[in-house]
Amino acid sequence: MKRKPTSRPGNRAPRTGPPDPGLQRATELFHSGRTVEAAKLVDAAVARNPKDPNALRIKALILLKGGLMLDAQRLLDRAHKADPRNPMIPLDQAVIHKLGGRYREMIESAREACRRMPGNRRAEAMLVQALEGAGDHDRAIEVVERAISKRGLDPEMGESYANVLELAGRREDAMVVVDRLLEASSTPPPIRRRLLLHRGRMLEKLERFDEAMDAFDAAHAVLPVTFDPDAWDRRLDEIIAATDRIEAGSVPTSAESTEVPVFIASLPRSGTSLVERIIGVHPQAHGAGETGLVGDVLRGFRDAVGPDGVAGLAGASPELLERMRAEYLERQTALFGRSERIVNKHLSNWQHLPVIGRWFPRARIITLARTPGDVAISIYGQNLAHDRMPWTTRLDWIGRMIRSQARFTDAMRERVPNPWFEVDYTSLVTEPEPRIRDLIEFLGLPWDPRCLEPHRSEAGRGGRRFMPTLSMHQVRQPIGRGGLDRAKAFGDRMAGFERGYDPGGS
Repeated sequence: MKRKPTSRPGNRAPRTGPPDPGLQRATELFHSGRTVEAAKLVDAAVARNPKDPNALRIKALILLKGGLMLDAQRLLDRAHKADPRNPMIPLDQAVIHKLGGRYREMIESAREACRRMPGNRRAEAMLVQALEGAGDHDRAIEVVERAISKRGLDPEMGESYANVLELAGRREDAMVVVDRLLEASSTPPPIRRRLLLHRGRMLEKLERFDEAMDAFDAAHAVLPVTFDPDAWDRRLDEIIAATDRIEAGSVPTSAESTEVPVFIASLPRSGTSLVERIIGVHPQAHGAGETGLVGDVLRGFRDAVGPDGVAGLAGASPELLERMRAEYLERQTALFGRSERIVNKHLSNWQHLPVIGRWFPRARIITLARTPGDVAISIYGQNLAHDRMPWTTRLDWIGRMIRSQARFTDAMRERVPNPWFEVDYTSLVTEPEPRIRDLIEFLGLPWDPRCLEPHRSEAGRGGRRFMPTLSMHQVRQPIGRGGLDRAKAFGDRMAGFERGYDPGGS
């Protein structure tokens, strides 16, 4: 009797049970931008079924959004092993390539996703984003217009269309697309929010400042959040009080004495991406972008240091600190390879200064000084993670945060032993060469003239790859003065910021 042929294990489709309603809801929340709520439901789904490829995929994508690429990659590998024929696999790979700044590879993965899922809106939108990231705006527009001709202007593809139209120099056409999408009641709130912010930025460039501020205000009203600046300041005060002057060990280990990590510790939109590019183009350096390695390692040692990792480190033993250093450096190498200097510009670095001082007392710290009002309006007009940074959604909260960050950073500068360099943003963009030379000298690197042209950092066969940020398209332009005096143009519309920033106004 002949045996019935069986499929090879590697090609066997995973067993599927009834849909998990919790996971379905988590997926909806994730794709609507409500990541924190989605994460709780996904964690519960993974706990119920640790081998569910769909739960693993969504959890991995949430981790990717938080910058935890190594953990996300491990989960995606597990999901793909469990379900190798899943048509979403190339889409996941495209996301990973995007976060690594690998746009050519992202294009190939997105094209494969489109081949596996013809007409899938998310796959087509990913291809457009890949072409946009690679600077191929004309081809991106072709993909969008071909999709629109088949099914009309839907919100997800329409948003990508508006972005590439503006990048291609067709701002008026981009404005028409944005307005059409805003008029449609079917546009989901997260996309509506991003469209309003985009509209505001275009209006600002057209010098229609009141209309621009109206658009920014409307955007932040779409998904309201709460924030208590007084509670935030109390939290910072607790960290300051718990942080005595940190001294480097008299006989430091190789991990403690390393000078490879470099930390940019400033608020978003203060010039951090520009400084990262300036350093990252140097042949002996690497720009790691907004990698969340510090927080990731802290979370991994939560049982040892307690739930408050920053304060908990004050009593950590030398052995525990050494284990944490080794974990950070191992992950850094796995993610970014080996360089003389690896620049981490995560937006929480300034809050982690006590951690950085204890782990790597010889690591260099870079801060930026930019006109506070210019930082504020730049933050207010961008689509920052409002669920993780709710303070970015109101000008008075932004003012308070700028003030709080400056106070905390000044306190830490007196407490951590690290070498410290402050970049004056105005000097950097008006007289770049002397300031960049000072910066490269501070890093202990030989001078390289390529650092004067960070906008060319991705060009050519030897071009560098950078993790994408909101400033990606700006830093691809030559260093210029376009970001100076932005706040002045808005006049009295910046009153909310002034109330929050002025110590006598809150």
